[in-house]
Amino acid sequence: MIDTFEPNELDAALTALEHAVCSVQSASLDGVSPKEELALVRRLEVLRRRLDHGTDQAVGHLDAGAAFSVDGHKTAKGALKAIGRLSGPEAHGRVQTSRALRRLPLVEAAYARGEIPTEHVRAMARTVSNPRVAEWVPDADPIFAHHATKLGYDDFVAALRQWEALADADGADQASDQSHQRRNAALHESAIDGTFRLEGGFGAFQGAVMAEIFERYETAELHADWAAAREVHGDDARVEHLARTPAQRRADAIVEIFRRADAADGPSREPLVNIVVDQDTFEDEVRRAAGEDVPVDPNEDLTTRRCHAFDGTPLRPSEVLAAAVLGHVRRVVLDSAGNVIDLGRRQRLFTGSARDAAFLQALLRSPGGLGCLWPGCDGSGRCLQVDHRDPARHRGPTDVANSDAYCGFHNRIKERGFRPVRDPDGTWTIHRPDGQGPPTPPV
Repeated sequence: MIDTFEPNELDAALTALEHAVCSVQSASLDGVSPKEELALVRRLEVLRRRLDHGTDQAVGHLDAGAAFSVDGHKTAKGALKAIGRLSGPEAHGRVQTSRALRRLPLVEAAYARGEIPTEHVRAMARTVSNPRVAEWVPDADPIFAHHATKLGYDDFVAALRQWEALADADGADQASDQSHQRRNAALHESAIDGTFRLEGGFGAFQGAVMAEIFERYETAELHADWAAAREVHGDDARVEHLARTPAQRRADAIVEIFRRADAADGPSREPLVNIVVDQDTFEDEVRRAAGEDVPVDPNEDLTTRRCHAFDGTPLRPSEVLAAAVLGHVRRVVLDSAGNVIDLGRRQRLFTGSARDAAFLQALLRSPGGLGCLWPGCDGSGRCLQVDHRDPARHRGPTDVANSDAYCGFHNRIKERGFRPVRDPDGTWTIHRPDGQGPPTPPV
């Protein structure tokens, strides 16, 4: 329930808020323990979300009542740009959010309690602003509210994209086709200094194929730099000892791709690219391709429908079906707990390795793309390391069900007593070495 304030009461409330903010800003954290400091950050995050909700609520009232016209502004967005010196996209996002929340009452209630991050709400607002998904939004409200309180940003946005693709299949297919039709590439030579600039634009499927190949070459360049650094510095080698910057390694990786393509003998080989699609989505697309009318309810489950590349790039089922017919397909078999138990034998393909299976297993945990198991870590892609969840020295089996993917840093520190635990809802938490319970819980 929203409290109604008289102007003087509202002014007093804002004055009290200003004093409270000043107190927080001036408080010293020197005597606070690490655990208390983490708990403090968590509490501040909840309060920040609640304040964001309050500002979005005020924007909504400004927008609905046209109070912006008093200062001669044409729109609420224009008023926000002027008052807050905001960028156009930020001002638009706030107005868009305030309008979307009127259609998502459960999401708004959770947002008001500080249970949903602001960026999750912004992503939902962008999604429901698509007029072609309007009929599905009321039923999606409880589903969005539930998953937005559980999933991290990347995974939640990936699930939102999948929901929108199901709710607006025709629009998604059209957008995918348009992006493919607009593909382009050029290699420009500068007339001033003779340097070259490579640029291009590609559709989702072509881009996913290129991204996976590019990542393999970039990782190889990174390993080469580390090997060279260790020859000089041994185990003391650090990132600053690497000979090249990430940008330089990416450039050298592209050159190496060109060199290898030119040196290749015989017909070109179709590269292996992993695509993750659930059985229902794939079979629906097969039936649709056969001319059937296949209705799909995007609100069935926000997380079971999947159709994306290894890095989380969303793909259209029609593109995946074409790849299955014309390209390379690998069967992936899961057990009842969602563990990869078989990569099968290829149909015009290759036989999978234990590392491939472990990477696919890690990918199934996260629709946002292959990433480090550690919450909040940005480590991603094939530079991750596969290791035992239950250590081999404690008789942990070397199989896919006992595997996890970590970045190098977290793979090392987990040997210091940190322990990954799967919660009943399927999420993962990393328990501290001191055995005093799980880490600071997410909000």
